Formats: sequence, structure tokens, C-alpha cells
Amino acid sequence: MGTDSLVSKSGVRALGIAESFRLDLKYSILVGVVMRSDGIIDGVSLSRTTVGGLDATDAVINLYKSFNRNDIQLLMIDGCIISWYNIIDLERLANELGLP
Repeated sequence: MGTDSLVSKSGVRALGIAESFRLDLKYSILVGVVMRSDGIIDGVSLSRTTVGGLDATDAVINLYKSFNRNDIQLLMIDGCIISWYNIIDLERLANELGLP
């Protein structure tokens, strides 16, 4: 099945994660939004990660788990280095969450 056919299904839900940080603060804020393919927001959750730390992967996993649902089919993040060089381990995310 190609990507086009996956996104065109009305029941598809994606978790998009964005972050906002300032160097003068200890933590960065992560926000996760679950959106259906028809454009309806289906959930929102917040998390945090340490600016310049090593906990970004754990923060993303915890954010996903905070939704406590099994209908999220893909994860979207804006890069794998966030919060001032806090690296997200994409292989670990794929293995632990089972999502592309």
C-alpha cells in the first residue's frame, strides 16, 4: 500500500509533535496533536524535555503513551535534534512504538 492510499483513508490518525524552547530555561515544551486525515484534531497532550539534555526520546515516547490509545498510525516530528542538541533516537522510537 502506498502512502497516498494511507493518507486518503478517513480513519487515519497521525501524531505530530513540535517543541518550543529558550536557552535560558531548563526545560523545553513538547506538544503532541493527534489529527485525523479529514483535518479534525482528535487529541492534544503536553510534555517536556531538558534543554541540552539526553531525554528527548523518552519524552516523545511518554507523550505518545499519554494518549493511551491504539489508533495512532504514524508519528511526525520536525527533525530528530531538538531542545539544543537533545537527540531523538528514531530507531528506538520505531522499535518501541511500532510506528513509521
